[in-house]
This record gives sequence, C-alpha cells and structure tokens, in this order.
Amino acid sequence: MRKVRRFLLATVFLFSPALCGQASAPEAPVRIEGQTLLVLRSGVGSFSTVERAHAVEQRLQDVLDSPTASHETSVQKTDLGLVIMMGDKPIISVTPGDEKAEKITAEVLADRWARAIQEGMQHAKNQKVSRGLWRRLLNAAIVLVLAVLAGLLVRRGRNALRRWLEVRRERIPTLHFRGLELISRKSMYEGLGHLLTILSLALLLVIVAGALLLIFEQVPATQSYARQVFLWIWNPLAVIFWGVVGYLPNLFYILVIVFVTRFVMRGVGFVFEQANRGVISLEPWVHRDVARPTAQILKAVLIVLALFFIAPLIPGTGTSAAQAITVLLGLTVSLGSTSTVGNAIAGIVLTYMRPFQLGDRVQIGDTTGDVVERTFLYTKVLTIKNEEVMVPSLQVISRPMINYSARARESGLILHTSVTIGYDAPWRKVHELLLRAADRTANVLKNPKPFVLQTSLDDSYVSYQLNAHTDRPNQMAQIYADLHQNIQDSFNEGGVEIMSPHYYQLRDGNTTTVPADYRPQGYQPDRFLVEARMAEAVK
Repeated sequence: MRKVRRFLLATVFLFSPALCGQASAPEAPVRIEGQTLLVLRSGVGSFSTVERAHAVEQRLQDVLDSPTASHETSVQKTDLGLVIMMGDKPIISVTPGDEKAEKITAEVLADRWARAIQEGMQHAKNQKVSRGLWRRLLNAAIVLVLAVLAGLLVRRGRNALRRWLEVRRERIPTLHFRGLELISRKSMYEGLGHLLTILSLALLLVIVAGALLLIFEQVPATQSYARQVFLWIWNPLAVIFWGVVGYLPNLFYILVIVFVTRFVMRGVGFVFEQANRGVISLEPWVHRDVARPTAQILKAVLIVLALFFIAPLIPGTGTSAAQAITVLLGLTVSLGSTSTVGNAIAGIVLTYMRPFQLGDRVQIGDTTGDVVERTFLYTKVLTIKNEEVMVPSLQVISRPMINYSARARESGLILHTSVTIGYDAPWRKVHELLLRAADRTANVLKNPKPFVLQTSLDDSYVSYQLNAHTDRPNQMAQIYADLHQNIQDSFNEGGVEIMSPHYYQLRDGNTTTVPADYRPQGYQPDRFLVEARMAEAVK
C-alpha cells in the first residue's frame, strides 16, 4: 500500500488539474515490445500524455525485464482512485480525465486496461523468450566454435614446442650443484616434455570447463547450476588472488630480510676465507685452521635468525595446525636425532680443540691414516691401505687419539725400532751400525741426528733402540720398511748377527746366519773347542 500511495501522490496530488491545470495533448499509445497495449488521451496535470505514456512503458519494461516479477494484473481501489497493479507494482492510475476522454466509467476502463496490459505483457514475454532462445543458441554455438578453435590452438602450440625441444635436445643444460649432477640432460628433456603435456591438458580442461559453464548459462533451466559451479570455481581463485595481493607487503619484508642476510653471510664468508688463506689474522680469537668452520657456524646462526624473523610473515604459521605440526616435528627430531645432535656438538668441540688438521697422520682408536675430510658430524680417515674410514665425532672425542703430524712440522717425528744383539757384539759397533742404517734411509732428517738407546740388558741379549727424526709422518710405513732393510744390510756388512730372543749361538761347525756375500774370504765355521782337545789327547 505504501507504493500505491506514493504513486498516487506523485500522479494525482503533484500533477492534479486542481494544482496545475489540465494539459491538453494528442493521444499517446503505450507500447511494449513493438505492440500497443492501450492509448492515453489525457494527461495528468502538467504531465502530458506522451510523458505519461513513456512513464507507463518504463514501468512495464521494468516488470518485463525482472525475472521474479509477477505478470498478473489487478485493480485496487484506494481513497484516491483506481490503480492498476501488476503483482505488487503500480502501473497506471485511472483519472477523471481518462474517464471523461473515454466516456466510460472508471471501473470499466480500469478492467479494460488491466486485461489489455496482461495480454500484452504475456505476448511480449513470449516474444522475448523466443528471441532469447535464438540468441542463446547463437551464443552457445559461438562459445562451442571458440572452444574448439582454442583447443586446436593449444594442440598446435604443444606440438610446436615439442618440435622446438626436439631440435634443441642436445643443447639442454644439465643441472649441477657443486660438481654433483642432479638432473641429467635426458631427464631434463623428458621432464620438460611431461611438463608441457600437463600444461596443455590443464589449458584444455580450463577451456572445456569454461565452455560448458557458458553453454549451460544460456539455458534457463541450468542457469542457476552453472552460476553456482562458476562461484565454486571463482570464489577460491578470488580468495587466492586477493590473498596473494594482500601478502605482497609481507613478501617484500621477506625479500629484504633474505637480501640483508645473504649480504651479511657473504661478508662473513669473505672475511673468514681471507683468514683461512692467511691474508688477514683473527688470532687469538679465531685461529687460521678453524676459520672456515667458524664461518659455517656463523652462517648457520644467521640463517636461524633470519628464519626467526621470516616465520611470523609466512601465512598460516600462527594457526593451531601449524603449531601442532611444529610440535610433532620437534618431537620427531629430538627422539630420532639424539646421536646426530651429539655428534654435531662433539664436532664443534673438536673444531675449537684443534687436535688435527686436514692431511695430518693420526691414529684414532685402532684406525691409523691421514685426515682427508672433517665435518661437524664425522672425520674421514684414509688408511695406509687406501681405505676410507668415517669416524663419528663422538668416537673421536671419546677415544685416545695420536697425531703424528702435529710436532713433525716443527721438530720432526721420532721413529723408533728395536733390535736384540748378543753380548759378544761390542755395543759401540752396534750403535755405529744402527746409525749407519739410519743415515742411509730416505726421509730421515740429518738434524736432529739419529740416536741409539740401550733399553734393556736381558739374559741372552741386549735390546738396542734406534731413534730417527722425520718430517714426513705420512710416509711412516715406507720409512720403517726402508729403515729395517738398511739395518739388515748394515749388520750384514759389519758381520754382526741380529739375534732373536730364542736364538742360541751353539754352533758345532754350523755356518753363520750372515749371508755369504758379506762373509770374509776363506771363512770357516767355528767348531767346539772340546773337539780340538780330544784330538791332542789322541796324539
């Protein structure tokens, strides 16, 4: 009723003849969709018949264009006159001027106009539906043609890119990281081919889905379903898009943090690399041989700090799911990497204890060899048999360790070996022979001079220990082998037998153990003295 009163106030009171006077004008037909519904022969106040007819046409067009508006007409009698309604919308009022111009009563005129409007609107609706059907069919055909053309274009583009990849197959680079081949040329080619196939299928899927939605949009019965499916697809994409747009400031902050962290890490790496090369000195805080490990520790700390500042800027990090995953990962790491963490801590301790350097000859437990690699988790030793042994840092720090190279660089490593000689050999001569053997051995230092120690006086022999310095601890095995050979040659040349603890020199004409090449000319083995006395008794 409010709309009716508003309408009547606008058409009667504001434009009533009593206020503005009756406007004389020619007849004005009310048309909709090309058909005449009724003819107005009277205006309202200063509102001419043409203007009045145009206003009625506009109201009817609004009803026709509205998919939910009712097309049922009715006549309502109000205090201000009769009003023709269409649904709940007022269309036109019957004025005294209309009653006078048509020369019939207002009730009859209102019923006539109401039937004419309803029939005309129904006919207009049918015409509109017919025209809309052909338009929808045309739109669907256009969408189908465009979809087929787009599919053919995607297929042609995919085939062209495949041919382009095939021509440049041998020029596809391999992916390396610090000398390690991560992805070969063949795998890269096959991966690009699979990626191209996936992208083309995704584009075809988008084209088909878009075409189906547009075609179903043209059918009134499926319009609501098509729009709902479109909303299901569009809303997540819109949320993602606006989420990305809203995340851009945080992304800028992350890029700044990454840039600053990378710049600082490069500076740290440059400074400690120069310290490792000896260009600059950071002692006594950081020794030269631990410069690189210290740089690695500082870089790790910088990365952790950067992640500490970046984490709050990553979407979803504050949710309960992210917190639960963090707790689960923490428990997994703490329970499953106890030994790893212990080895890492032991490796850091070993780094600053500086027990050895790369290339040092060491003995760790039962393993003897050269240190070829050192990390926080393990130490790799290359044995004299060319075997690589990885010793965990916890074992390195918990087992006795001998470094043969630590003092060899300054004063030389003392190599020592022992021989046992009978009491019949003069000790001075034995010393001379041992020192001669040391002098002949390669990689034995002349200064400090080798020396001999008599370590014990046993029942049947004397133990002599030869000590010789060398600055090549990595060649210990070969030096010992050469030294032992030279000792044998020296003692053979001197005519001194090297006695073992269980060797007794009880000879009854037996030949000496000295090789024949070293024996004097006319050598005759000694016999027991008792034989000579028995011969004299017989005479």
